[in-house]
Amino acid sequence: MGVRIGIDSGGTFTDVMAVGEKGHIHTLKVPSTPEDPAQGFEEALRQMLETLDISPSQVDCVLHGTTVAINAILERRFPTIALITTKGFRDLLEIARQTVPGERGSIYHWVKPPRVVPLERVYEVTERVSATGEVIVPLHVDEARALAKRLREEGIESVAISLINSYANSDHEEQLREILLEEHPSCFLCTSSETLSEFREYERTLTTCMNAVLMPILSSYLDSLGKRLQKLDGQYPLYVMKSAGGVVTAQRAIKQPVATALSGPSAAVLGMNWLGSHSGFENLITFDMGGTSTDVALIESGRLPISPEAHLDIYDIRSPTVEVISIGSGGGSIAGISPGSRVTVGPRSAGADPGPACYGKGGQEPTVTDANLVLGRIPPYLVGGDIQLDPKLAEAAVGQFGKALELTLVEAAEGILEIAAFKMSDAIRQVSVRRGRDPHDFALFALGGAGPLHACRLAHLLEIPTVVVPSYPGLGCALGLLVADVKDDFLITDIYREDHLDFERLNRQFATLEARANNSLDQQKIPPAQRKLQKGADMRYKGMASELTIDVPDGPLGPTEAKEMLNRFHSSHQESYGYSYQGQQLVEIVNLRVSSTGSLPHLEPQTIPEGDKDASAALAGQRRVYFEDVKDFVECPIYDRSKLLSGNVLAGPAIVEQYDTNTLVYPDQQLHVDSLGNLVISIDKE
Repeated sequence: MGVRIGIDSGGTFTDVMAVGEKGHIHTLKVPSTPEDPAQGFEEALRQMLETLDISPSQVDCVLHGTTVAINAILERRFPTIALITTKGFRDLLEIARQTVPGERGSIYHWVKPPRVVPLERVYEVTERVSATGEVIVPLHVDEARALAKRLREEGIESVAISLINSYANSDHEEQLREILLEEHPSCFLCTSSETLSEFREYERTLTTCMNAVLMPILSSYLDSLGKRLQKLDGQYPLYVMKSAGGVVTAQRAIKQPVATALSGPSAAVLGMNWLGSHSGFENLITFDMGGTSTDVALIESGRLPISPEAHLDIYDIRSPTVEVISIGSGGGSIAGISPGSRVTVGPRSAGADPGPACYGKGGQEPTVTDANLVLGRIPPYLVGGDIQLDPKLAEAAVGQFGKALELTLVEAAEGILEIAAFKMSDAIRQVSVRRGRDPHDFALFALGGAGPLHACRLAHLLEIPTVVVPSYPGLGCALGLLVADVKDDFLITDIYREDHLDFERLNRQFATLEARANNSLDQQKIPPAQRKLQKGADMRYKGMASELTIDVPDGPLGPTEAKEMLNRFHSSHQESYGYSYQGQQLVEIVNLRVSSTGSLPHLEPQTIPEGDKDASAALAGQRRVYFEDVKDFVECPIYDRSKLLSGNVLAGPAIVEQYDTNTLVYPDQQLHVDSLGNLVISIDKE
């Protein structure tokens, strides 16, 4: 087995992790290039090849997590796109769901967000299909051809096709696709029956439009990566991480770019789930704090939290995704003063350029990183010395901020960090307390460049008993890439009531989905022995508007398997909502699903050398560090993580320094090193 390389392009750093031919792990961080992410990718790969001292021919594959899709959505950098729909449904996106967001949403104050496709570029064609797939009005071919020519003349770059009830019969969409390809072959085309073969016209249309928006963007980016790989003499396959925690080939990703929008955060959760399963933690909360944002997710019983929808900025997209809560709070988050002397930290960020004030690149406003430097919690350098920090610039920025509030330098720095901590603790409550889960029953896995620096404070605030800091916390997304499998999801809307199940039709529909799944794995060159298909069904109580996805037993479906599915649904509903209507309300099957998995070579967990409880051999020095509980600076021992051994124990206060982050252990907390090199911190020393 050759070398596998995972590259995650973040907003501040591009993280690289490689598994060598003998299973050894190599890591690297290089500055990201937001203006051209492909450049940062190429530089990261080039440096890793040099570090490994290998030729490109020794690389099996490259796995990539990218923010290109989500950045395009956040920045609204949309290409010229058109939507074609059924005559009479031109206003479908405008009407949307008529819901006002927020717990106290008011239609008198809320302004409807801009549409992905403006109304003037929504076109109609004459056709109509019933909800059962019967053709009511045939497609008007001449009208469709004239429209295709018009779109070509108007220079439309990408076209979304979403016809009413096409999930039940896609023939008209396929006809329209062929006509458009004949008349306008250079445009990107996306049909709803291929993107999301599911009922609910608004969600299906919006998701198809977003997919069409992203197709030229991701295609251009991945084409650029391909050329850069060729420049490095690479012939290895490129895989892209999906939002649902699996990878697909670059060719497949171009067809479904909307499925890659949250690839970075999903990769990190996947990596922590893998690590937790090998470290004895099946219930965990991931806390990923980077330079710009913080992402949190809850994993229960070792299962990824998959949601059928993704919230991308102001758009709710129907695409499976690892359920992650993201907030604008990171190391580069800027502290400011709002009207009324209200202090804010984030979501504005200093980013990588100019970065925090202490970077010395012209930043003037105080950030979380500046506050940590003022309080001695980080050394005057980052990334092993590659980034030098200027404490005087940090003091000047934080001091000016504090002066406006009549606070001392230390009070201002402490206040910035406390506000950031409460913001991040609220995000953790969203994935736990608000969903009926007690944080006390979970371990907090800290990752990201800034996560281990803040995790123990959050755990104290939330009464979480244990914090776990992985060996490479700053490269959690890259780790997730190296433990990912090829995954894809296929779906058909087909509605059945539990007292009118058509088992012959159900089995036929599942066979169709399995054939599509196997065809996708064929295209991605996954051998049959490395494949696994999992059937599922979206089920609900009759009359309800939302569904739960339930695993379907293997093999042909019959009365016994149907009863098992119903029992699983009632139990899942009880667990999710606190009640069930078993024996009181009929159940409906709404969607049928097949998820395909193609196994890739996996990373094996690596143990570190054993030692005893004495960690003094790893002691690297001391530094004055400020702690909230003590309300003063104390002499804090600094440990070199690379010298810690399995079994080592140390008591707080302490700081553990390493290449990609720093771990802050508070007084009255205790840390021990496990066999995999994880730092396991007990928040209450008792």
